[in-house]
Amino acid sequence: MSASPLRLLVLALVLAPGAATAQTGIDGRLNELQRSISALSGQIEQLKVQERQLEQQLARMQTSFEQRIERLEKGPARPTPRTGR
Repeated sequence: MSASPLRLLVLALVLAPGAATAQTGIDGRLNELQRSISALSGQIEQLKVQERQLEQQLARMQTSFEQRIERLEKGPARPTPRTGR
């Protein structure tokens, strides 16, 4: 039993709105995913900047602590004795 051209046309017209709706749904979902990817990429960039700032802060703190430890290890400066009585 073969389908007549008229029957195929009616079937196509009936199914076409559903196919268009499905395509619109897919397009909407893709747009949503693209927006999410864009937002996440922005967040990653912000986190990279924060990471670099924290690494620089840590390096400054380490340098400061090392200098303080060196000063403590050397001990207090001893006053020179006076010999002029």
